[in-house]
Amino acid sequence: MIRFSPAAGLACLLAWAILLLPHACRAADIAGIQGPDESSRFFGLTNLWDIHLTVEPRDWESLHAGGGPRRGMGGGRPGVMDGLMRGIFGGQRRRPATGEGGATDDSGYPWASARVEIAGTAFTNVSLRFKGVSSMVRAPNPFKRPFRIDLERGATNRRFMGVPEFTLNNNVNDATQMREALAYDLFRRVGLPAPRTAFARVHLTIPGRLQRQHLGLYTLVEPVGRAFLQRHFHTSKGLLLKPDMMRGLPYLGDDWEAYPDRYQPKGKVEPADAGRFIDFVHALRVASPDDLAAEWPRRIDPTAFARFVALNAVLANVDSFIGNGHNYYLFQPPGDGRLAFIPWDLNEAFGMHPVSGPSADQMVTSVLRPNADPNNLVERFLATPSMNRLYRSELAALLSDAFNPARLAADIDRVAAFTQPVVFAESRRAREDFERTVLQTRPPESGDTSQPRHDREFLREDYEPWGFPDAVYIDNMPLKEWIKGRARHAQDQLDGKAVGTRPRPRL
Repeated sequence: MIRFSPAAGLACLLAWAILLLPHACRAADIAGIQGPDESSRFFGLTNLWDIHLTVEPRDWESLHAGGGPRRGMGGGRPGVMDGLMRGIFGGQRRRPATGEGGATDDSGYPWASARVEIAGTAFTNVSLRFKGVSSMVRAPNPFKRPFRIDLERGATNRRFMGVPEFTLNNNVNDATQMREALAYDLFRRVGLPAPRTAFARVHLTIPGRLQRQHLGLYTLVEPVGRAFLQRHFHTSKGLLLKPDMMRGLPYLGDDWEAYPDRYQPKGKVEPADAGRFIDFVHALRVASPDDLAAEWPRRIDPTAFARFVALNAVLANVDSFIGNGHNYYLFQPPGDGRLAFIPWDLNEAFGMHPVSGPSADQMVTSVLRPNADPNNLVERFLATPSMNRLYRSELAALLSDAFNPARLAADIDRVAAFTQPVVFAESRRAREDFERTVLQTRPPESGDTSQPRHDREFLREDYEPWGFPDAVYIDNMPLKEWIKGRARHAQDQLDGKAVGTRPRPRL
């Protein structure tokens, strides 16, 4: 485990600058790296950073002005996301955007200026915005919001340890506050391209309102952008998409103009790249089984795709490509490059999707028919005999190696050793949740188990998180127990001794 105090972090930076201690702050666990780079020192499963955000009151208010994400569902029409959120999570109608605050991007949230201090190194005029949907409206108090931080926005080549931007996820749906980091680590461990993570102890100052308020533990996540693509695919050119609420890869016609609103491309789209993608999704719709069998190795990497689906299935990660049809990126390199899948937003992995029933129910979902209907890509892939054999082989390999309960229990203990003090200092409810789900020193249903979590130490603020409808259920099954049960049941399915249930996504 490596911790970073402000003094140690500054000393580490000075050491690199004079090339005296090139390995002084190397992370203990770095996975998924193709070649060394400076940012590998920043990320790591056991890295904990101290981050202090200072936001002026006017800027804090402007962060709320954008009204949140409005793209994706329903062609980006105003009010659709509002209706979706109220239908799924309950709560009052969100106020429309006022037009105040900084410029927005395709997230729908405006940017504002902040001072950001990382391990004692301060940056001024940093661009900061909120992010997310459920993690935003279900924040346990009015300040522990999820953040996106961009050091380079308006300041060229400004980085911390080679990192220009990152997200701070508030772990709102996860009592253990470590599911996301563990899940990303698994994707990288099996050789799939996936963002790197670290942890952060975050404080917030709003002059005149808060002074260095401890917000608690955050999961720090690497964005999928140019640097990520270059590191994994040796190019940042090509077609990068982030589809939302789309199961499979539906064909929308031969005109690319029909695709951006649903597939949400990031960056400029070249006609040749768009044409190749449309050709593939059209083949998924109309090609014969024999023709499609011949197409798989040319269009995607069959082993990587089988592994991607298998790991999502074993993790019971319903809020993903195999379930709700979002929280993933697609990258198609230029020329003859094959389509690759990149996981995103894994906070509800390990059976923690709030509308899919208790985690014990998600523990027994099918790994052999892993997708919610319909998903034309997964269904046609698994209907191809050679691809189905490959998929079963990847499942067996996962269960015998990466998804090993003893190995994952050791990872949980390593993370808990340094996150426990941060969580315990966050709030009484955060401490009790951690005791239930990680330490197992408190019975799962003892004390306040209402959802979503509400940190009532902040009662001086007029705030309450959006509630859940009756159909939503989040329990406190200890994470180690869930992993043991999931590994056992998945192996029984593979051996023909059990039949799993189909996943229950929200759509």
